[in-house]
Amino acid sequence: MATIVHEGFRNERRIAPRRNNDRAVTHRSASLIDVQGMSVSWGGIWGGVLIGVGLLFLLTALGLALGVTAVDPNSDNSSLGMGAAVWAGISLLLALYIAGMASTRIGAIFDKTTGMFEGTLVWVLSLLVIVYLAGSGIGLVAGGAFKLIGGATQTIGSMVTGSTPDISQGTIDQVIQRLRDPQSSRVIATATGMPQDQVRSNLTQIADKAEAAKDNPAQAAADVRQSLEDMIQRARADGTFARAADKAKAAATKTAWITFGALLLSLLAAVLGSMTGRRAAAVTAGRE
Repeated sequence: MATIVHEGFRNERRIAPRRNNDRAVTHRSASLIDVQGMSVSWGGIWGGVLIGVGLLFLLTALGLALGVTAVDPNSDNSSLGMGAAVWAGISLLLALYIAGMASTRIGAIFDKTTGMFEGTLVWVLSLLVIVYLAGSGIGLVAGGAFKLIGGATQTIGSMVTGSTPDISQGTIDQVIQRLRDPQSSRVIATATGMPQDQVRSNLTQIADKAEAAKDNPAQAAADVRQSLEDMIQRARADGTFARAADKAKAAATKTAWITFGALLLSLLAAVLGSMTGRRAAAVTAGRE
C-alpha cells in the first residue's frame, strides 16, 4: 500500500508540470487568436456589387419608362431634369443599400466591424463599376450623373483659369473646321464670359481670314493664334473675364459640396445596408 501511495505521489508530481505547460500553451494560443485580423468575404462583396448594379439597371429602366410616360410634347418640361436628378439620387442610394445588405448576408458576417468594412468595400467597387460603365457609354442614371459632374468640373476649371482649347493645332483645314464648330464657340464663351454670339462671330471672321491665307499654312496658323489671344485679352481688359471667374468660383464651390455630400450619403447607405444584413451570432455552449 505504501508503494502505491508513493507512486501516486510521484505521478502527481510529474503531471503537475504538464498541466502548467498546458495552461501556458492555452494562454499563448489565446494571445494568437486575439491578434488575428478580420476576415471579409470577397464572395459576399462581389455578390453585393453585382446585385447593386443589377438593381440600378432596373431602377434606370423604370425611371426612363416613367419619364417618357410623363413627358408632354405640347407643354413645358423644364421640371423633368430636376425629377431625373432626384430619381438618380434615390436609385443610387437604394441600390447601394441593397448591395451592402446582400454582401454581409451572402458572406454570413455577424461582426459589426467586419460588416462596416464590407459595406465600405462594396461602396468603393460599386462606384468604380458605375464610372467604368458610364465611360463605356452604358446609360445608367447614376453614371450619367457622374459624367455630368465631371463635365461641370472641367467647364468650371476652364472658367477659373481662363484657358481656351488650342484650336490652332493641325492642318489649316482642321483649324478652319474647329473655328466653325459651334462647340468651340461654346467652350470659349464659357471660359471667358463673353456672349456666345459674339464669340461665334469672331471665330467666323478668324476662319475666313485663315481660309484666305491657306497658301501659307504656317502664317495662317500664327494669325489664328494671335487673333484668339487678342480676343482673350479684350475679355480681360473690359472685366468680362473677372466677372466670369467670380461666377465660376461660386459654381465650383456649390458643385464641390454637392459632390461631397452625394458621395458621403452613398457611403452611409452602403454601410447601413451592410450592418442591416449581418447575421445573428451563433451561441454554442460547451464544457471548459
